[in-house]
Amino acid sequence: MTLVVTLVLLISSVAHLLAIRLAPRLRLIKSNFLNRPVLGSYGVISFVDIAGLIGAGLALGIVSARDAVLYLTVMGSMCVLGLIDDVFGSREVGGFRGHFTKLFVERKITTGAIKAVGGGIVGIVAGWEVSGGNTARWVTAALIIPLSANVLNIVDLRPCRAVAVFFLGLVVTCVLACGRLAAPWIVLTIALVSLAWAVADSRGRAMMGDSGSNSLGAALGLTIALSLKVYWQIGAIVLLAAVNWYSEKHSISELIAKNRILRAVDNRLGVR
Repeated sequence: MTLVVTLVLLISSVAHLLAIRLAPRLRLIKSNFLNRPVLGSYGVISFVDIAGLIGAGLALGIVSARDAVLYLTVMGSMCVLGLIDDVFGSREVGGFRGHFTKLFVERKITTGAIKAVGGGIVGIVAGWEVSGGNTARWVTAALIIPLSANVLNIVDLRPCRAVAVFFLGLVVTCVLACGRLAAPWIVLTIALVSLAWAVADSRGRAMMGDSGSNSLGAALGLTIALSLKVYWQIGAIVLLAAVNWYSEKHSISELIAKNRILRAVDNRLGVR
C-alpha cells in the first residue's frame, strides 16, 4: 500500500514539474493585471496535484471510488473547458449575453460559449449522478455546479479573490451541513492545494486562469450539491444566479472598490 501511494505521488510530482517546465510552450505564460509575465492557468497544475492526492487517498482506502471519479471528472472537465478559453479565447466579449449574442446573432462560436455550453452539460451529467434519481436534487445540482464555476471565474480578476470566495463558500457550506461535508478527504485535499497555490497567487506571481477558477468553482458547487439539503441548495442557486446577473450589467471590481468593507478585505488578499 505504501508503495502504491508513493508511486501515485511520484507520478503527480513529475507531471507537476513537467507542466511548469513546458508552460512557455503550452502558452501558459500570461500577463497579469500589472502587465507582468507570470505563470497563467496554474489551475491545470493544481489539478494535477489534487488528482495525485485523491489517488493517494483512494489507494489508502479513505476515499471512495465513486467520490474520486465524480470530483475528478467534474473538475477535470471544467479545467479543460477553462484551459481552452485561456489558450484560445479573447476578451473581445464577456458574460453569457456577450458570448451567446456572438453565437446567435453573428454566427460566431467563441471559446466562452463553448465553456458555457460544456459547463451546462457537465452540470446536467454530474447532477444526475449526485441526485440518486431524485428530480429535485438533479435540477439543483445541475444548476449549482456551473453557476458556482462561473461565479469564481467572474471574481478572478485580482490575486486570490477566487480562492477567498471558494473558502467562504466552503465555510458556509460546512456550517449549514453541521460540519458533515461529503467526501471530507477530497474537500480537504482541494482546500490544501488551493491554499498552497494561493501564496504565489496573492503575490502576483501566478494566475489560476479560467482552468483554475472554473474547476475550483465546480468543486465548490459539487460539494454544496452533495452536502446540503435541497432548500439550502435553492438558496445557493438564488445567490449564485444573482451574482451572475449582476456581473452582466456591472463590474464586480467597481463594486468592491466602492464598498469600504469589501475594499478593505480585498486589499488584504494580495497585491493590488
